[in-house]
Amino acid sequence: MQSTTLVKVACITSIMTGPRNSISDSGGGMYSEWASLSTLVQNGSEDSQSVLKKFHPVAGREVALSIVRQLATNLGITQAAEHSPLTTDREVQWCMEVICFGLSLPLAEHDTVRDCVNVYCEWLSALYSSPKISVPRPIVEDPNFYARKIISHFHNLFVPRKGEGADTINRQAVLCHRVLRTLQQVARGPATLERETWESLLLFLIGINDALLAPPAVREDAGEQLCERVLGVLLEVWLVACERNFPSPPLWRTLRESCLRWRHRLALVEQWNRVCLALTAKLLQVMYGPMFPELKISDEDAHLVPQTMSDEAVAQSWYRLLRTVGDPVDLCRPAVVSQTQAFLQYAIASQNVVDPCQHPCLQGLPQIFLKAIKGIAGQVDAFLGVSQACCWEECCITSVASASGGGGGVAGDKAGGKDQPQPSPTPPTQRRLAKSFSVTPSAVTKGIPKASLIGLTTSRISSNPPASTPNSGPSSTSSITSVTSLGQDIRPPLAPGRPKCNSILHLFGEWLFEAAFIGTDGWSQNLPQPSGASKRPSSVLVDGPSSLQETTSEIPPSLGIDRYESGRAEAMGALCRIFCAKKTGEEILPVYLARFYQAMYHGLKINETRECGETLASILLNSADLFRLDLDGVQVLVPAVISALEIVLPEKELKLKSNAVSRIELRRASIHLLISMLTLPLNLQNLPIKELPSLTAIINQEKNPVTFVQLKPRLMNLLINALQVESDPLNTHMLLGGLMLSVQDSAAAEEVEQVTQPDTITSDTTTNLLSSGCVPLRIHHCTIITCLIVASDSTSQVSISSDLRSLGDGSDIVTLQEENSAFGKYFDSAHALFVRATYLVCHRLISSWKTDLNISLAALELLAGLARTHIRETDALECKRAVKWLCDYITYQCWRPPPAHSKDLHSSIVAAFTCLTTWLSAHPQLLQDKDCLTTVLEVVELGVSGTKSIGKPGEPIKMKDEKELKPASMRVRDAADALLTIILEQVGYFPSACGAQSLSSLLDEVLLLRHCNSWTGGRVARQAAVERFRYFVAENATMLALLEEPLGNDQDPQPTVTVLIRGPFGRHAWTMQLRHLPRHKSSVRSMNTNPGRPLPLAEATPRPDYKPRFFPDNVDRIPHCRVDESIPSLDAVMNDNDTVKNEHHLLSQLLERQINLESKSSNDLARNADDKIEECTPPKICHEFQTARLFLSHFGFLNLDQNDNENSTTSGLTALDPSMPGFCTDLESLDHTSPRTCDTVHVFYVRAGQKSAEEILSNVLHETSVSPHFLEFLSSLGWPVSVSSHAGWTGHVSTSWRATIPVTVPQPAHSDHGGALYNGDTHILYWADVSSEVAFIVPTHLMGNMSSDSIDESNYNSDISGGQAWFERSVSESAGTRSYSVNQSGSQNSRTMSLDLDKQPPSLPGSGPSSTSSGDPIKPRRSTKHSLPMQTDTRILVVWLESLEDHLQFPIADLLSCTHTGLEHSNGVRPSDVQVIFLHSLSSGLMRVRLQGPVSRINLATPLVDGMVLSRRVLGTLVRQTALNMGRRRRLDNDSYHPPHVRRRLKVQDMVQKYRCNLSQPELLTFLFSSPQN
Repeated sequence: MQSTTLVKVACITSIMTGPRNSISDSGGGMYSEWASLSTLVQNGSEDSQSVLKKFHPVAGREVALSIVRQLATNLGITQAAEHSPLTTDREVQWCMEVICFGLSLPLAEHDTVRDCVNVYCEWLSALYSSPKISVPRPIVEDPNFYARKIISHFHNLFVPRKGEGADTINRQAVLCHRVLRTLQQVARGPATLERETWESLLLFLIGINDALLAPPAVREDAGEQLCERVLGVLLEVWLVACERNFPSPPLWRTLRESCLRWRHRLALVEQWNRVCLALTAKLLQVMYGPMFPELKISDEDAHLVPQTMSDEAVAQSWYRLLRTVGDPVDLCRPAVVSQTQAFLQYAIASQNVVDPCQHPCLQGLPQIFLKAIKGIAGQVDAFLGVSQACCWEECCITSVASASGGGGGVAGDKAGGKDQPQPSPTPPTQRRLAKSFSVTPSAVTKGIPKASLIGLTTSRISSNPPASTPNSGPSSTSSITSVTSLGQDIRPPLAPGRPKCNSILHLFGEWLFEAAFIGTDGWSQNLPQPSGASKRPSSVLVDGPSSLQETTSEIPPSLGIDRYESGRAEAMGALCRIFCAKKTGEEILPVYLARFYQAMYHGLKINETRECGETLASILLNSADLFRLDLDGVQVLVPAVISALEIVLPEKELKLKSNAVSRIELRRASIHLLISMLTLPLNLQNLPIKELPSLTAIINQEKNPVTFVQLKPRLMNLLINALQVESDPLNTHMLLGGLMLSVQDSAAAEEVEQVTQPDTITSDTTTNLLSSGCVPLRIHHCTIITCLIVASDSTSQVSISSDLRSLGDGSDIVTLQEENSAFGKYFDSAHALFVRATYLVCHRLISSWKTDLNISLAALELLAGLARTHIRETDALECKRAVKWLCDYITYQCWRPPPAHSKDLHSSIVAAFTCLTTWLSAHPQLLQDKDCLTTVLEVVELGVSGTKSIGKPGEPIKMKDEKELKPASMRVRDAADALLTIILEQVGYFPSACGAQSLSSLLDEVLLLRHCNSWTGGRVARQAAVERFRYFVAENATMLALLEEPLGNDQDPQPTVTVLIRGPFGRHAWTMQLRHLPRHKSSVRSMNTNPGRPLPLAEATPRPDYKPRFFPDNVDRIPHCRVDESIPSLDAVMNDNDTVKNEHHLLSQLLERQINLESKSSNDLARNADDKIEECTPPKICHEFQTARLFLSHFGFLNLDQNDNENSTTSGLTALDPSMPGFCTDLESLDHTSPRTCDTVHVFYVRAGQKSAEEILSNVLHETSVSPHFLEFLSSLGWPVSVSSHAGWTGHVSTSWRATIPVTVPQPAHSDHGGALYNGDTHILYWADVSSEVAFIVPTHLMGNMSSDSIDESNYNSDISGGQAWFERSVSESAGTRSYSVNQSGSQNSRTMSLDLDKQPPSLPGSGPSSTSSGDPIKPRRSTKHSLPMQTDTRILVVWLESLEDHLQFPIADLLSCTHTGLEHSNGVRPSDVQVIFLHSLSSGLMRVRLQGPVSRINLATPLVDGMVLSRRVLGTLVRQTALNMGRRRRLDNDSYHPPHVRRRLKVQDMVQKYRCNLSQPELLTFLFSSPQN
């Protein structure tokens, strides 16, 4: 049915329009061959004249008074109804002549006129099946005949009376309302009307409208009181007639010609908009069905179109009524509007009016023109499917304020109209609640509120308060609804089933193009274009000079063409929306494109004041997609658009002519245009841009054409300057993405071409810029930074220090104006852009963006992307400056006061640490710089401990053992830990010998055991291999697996131990030997295995015979004194004490026995002196060592000095029992927990029109089914790896992180595939850096639930059990003593180093409540009750579209089954949670990006931005970076997420809880001296 109806409408259009240029012909247009009834309408018919008119008015009055009063008494109004005494046709017709005369009486005879109205209204009940009893019998018998006479007589009531007061006019209005209401009821009711009756009714309604509305509007006249009502009834009854008795062509022509005479009435356009929108809403349902977006109109207007109207009648009525009011552009020409008989009569009769166009009522033409264009634009939006509920209000509601000011709109008018008294009496309940239009002579001086209008189309609702600007037209309402900084652009999407652009332009294009060209060169406001003349842009140029020579002195200054700027802006906005609604592959006629480009060229012109006018603002707001749609030749507009953007984007305080336009939304639309043009210079290079023809271009033909590459400096300066002054978060987000694209694209282009743009300035340029006549110099970073800050006439150098970037400094960089200098053209090389981007982003990150999480994340992502960008001239000093800035940013964020600390603040700090990791990994030479290394390590110390040893200036230096561990948060400490470990282990060494696929060693217990001498060959069971190792956990974080057997490739008999170290950051294998000599010396060995010894000397050594003396020889010669006798002799003592005597005796016996033994031995030795002496030989070499004990002892894990505590865990070493059930499984689970983040990106290819998952998956099976550019894109995402031999992330946990021996398996040839090789079965595309892994998979088949395949999923997800794990502390206890060693008793006050983990004692349940020691447990900050890898399962899809419209029907829900990674949770993934990157290839070779994702606090990641256009050379890089950043942002936003190294550490702690051996120190030593199980 849709197609049939659409064909009918198209046929109606072609038949009725005829030659397109005659539509606006006032001679009848499509009805030119039919007779017009306008003369009858203007002069009145004879049926409305009474015979009493031929008599004296007094006589006629007396007859009417007496007859009508008696007739009215029978109606039953004041008394009971009676049968009418009129029984014959002659009697009835005679009375009707009297009543006809009574309706024309002066309003002073109000009672008589009222009685006439009552009589006729009652008599019209004869048209119903049950007429009232007061109706005469002849009327009942022939109701249609008499109804036609009654309707014609009613014309006398509506004729305006001259000289009547306001009160009398109000009374007349009440009676007119009664008549109109009665006629409405007759038309809509069950009455049976003949065709002649319908035509009489319609002619009557046209006639009364012409009588009331054709004269120039005068304040407080009958036309002002009734215009809205009579027009509403006319159009409403007309629609009923279209349904019941379709009007004849003469009636349609008469209606059209009459409306042309009423165009000076605002109510006409409002009622026309109202009816047209109601018909459009009905027509959309007929043509496109219920799935098409509904046109929101009021409930009352929705009932204007009868529900029973046929589809054919709807289409016919809609098109005919649409063409009823003529060409809206004629409203811009007061001379045309006033060329009517009524205006000419008024001009002749009035002494104050020289020309009809000078009448005061024409001051409202700008507002009428705007309303008319709004109505047309509203219908355009309805066909595009973007209309909103405010549409009908904008077009159909009048307010009092609009009358007083000649402009204004809904918002301001409603407020202004409340205080004014309503001149008209209370209308009936059926009347619409709308105010009347009035014109005052002071309309010009009162001014027009410019921001009082709400946008007609889309959802353009301005949040700015209305303002008033004198002598200016009504405002253009082309702003877009303001959105929060955290959401995406909420412009309503276009309807997928919308008609083609050509179809809409066939209907509305001519009016919109004419409105868009008003005020341009060659357009005349004075006279209309001749009938039948061509309206192409070329005719504007040809006929322009003659038109310009016409005088415009007759036009009042208050109706100058600038007053119609708002309507022109609305028309340009509608045109932009039409052309931006182009579908993929849709063709637009060249004539339309040519006119559109010409209109855009004029609309984008900049005035002398560099003020953003309404037309320019409307163009920018509505053409965001202009350069993304493959419009033929649209590139000719690039210079004009750039010039317009240079007015809007670099200005912090933008000059706007209309305050109704939101500056934020205007800048956002301008940024959309900017990011869609950034790649054009490098893509089109030296292609010249042809200038559009114009009068000025014809004069200046000698000008050389501009090439695209010449526009690059302007685009880059525009981008940088816009970023400097931007304050809106979402706009800044988009600009950062565009800046990253520019740097990457320039670097990639220069790398491909191997040609870098010159960085040398001539001496003249240098002199002009730095005002110093120096020789040419090399532009390095200092010069560029200087020029960024210093004015062009300054010679000073700028030192960028930390003080200059003082924390909390809110000042921004001085806005650059390099486009005005010759130096600007050297700023577009990749190196220069790198320097400018780094400096600008770092500065604003410190000064302005630090408090906004989304901008901070986008800026940090940009800096990380800059670090990865390969630029040949990158200077180490520039990188050092960027690292210093990042460290300053972290320092400032950490030092903010406690109330400012929040989840968002800590997320920004974690992201900064990640960015710092990227910089140091990409530029390892930075750590060779002492200052840079000190700065980085200070920041790491700040992140781990919460303070710096060297604090702020003036603070004393804190030693590490004096500091309290109070990091900003656990997440910040974890990020600092990760950075420190990467600095120590990875910077400068990544990728390792294992490749980028693994940070860990690929050796495990099984592989090591195979290299031992004890291996007999064959398969080694993992359990058996594990039990050959000794397992210990040091400091509750690092697991040591010790193998005491030497490996088979080492024959040295040295003590050897092989250690597998499993820590938070991976698994590492080390073989250590205890050597007493250096390796180079110990390897030199003697060739003689038995060198022998020299013979001993047989001669006995002579022994001197001497008596040992204990005192000197002269001691006996010294004379004794009395003192010598003070010590008694031994004999004296023995004699005095028997005990001493006995002891002396025993000692004497022992001495005597020993003397005998010594003498015997001496004699034996002397006797055997001649025997041969036995030679000493070295012992046999020992091959058995307790190497585990030696290793633990030498490395300080065994401390034998602490004898007061028998617990072995005092030293921080815990032994594990590998023989316990489950140990081997948990160990394998630990090995399968990567120390890096892992993400999976699934790539799909969608051919045009595909909707089913099966069709989409089958596209990549063959190379011919996909674009060659798609295969090129896949190769740029990563490098292909084999799943069977890959040791990194493979996209699924069941095959990831497997240290398997590469097995050569014959793979089938996959030469003919469109990416299916990388479906994850045998190969994937892989990319990794030091902290992240990404797997790119191209699915080829749907899969069910993967629970049976992911055997390690439960182990991977359950990293802790029961909440019994040891927790970590990051704050000190309140007691003041800081005891941080594990299980310390409190008697010591030792302190761990910065990476040591603070654990709670295992005897946590037994700690007494009264204990106050520093070892008391504290409540941990990190909760471990959640599953650890909550946020690792981020679904990211990359979809290549042949047709952009297919993104609306992409079956995400159906394709989720083929995106399993083994990390799924019980609640599953909803389609709304999936992040999708849509890529659409344009005909120019560029790629358009569309992003789709869940709405959350955190924006979608950069560098890709929704709507960005980029080149293929950077497509893979930017898609990969965006996917990485998407995963990182989701992890940052998840409260329960743990970084990989924390997850591994908690897994180790969990294993300690399960498999620990509770050994005392002696038991531990005994365990070390024993051999492991064999």
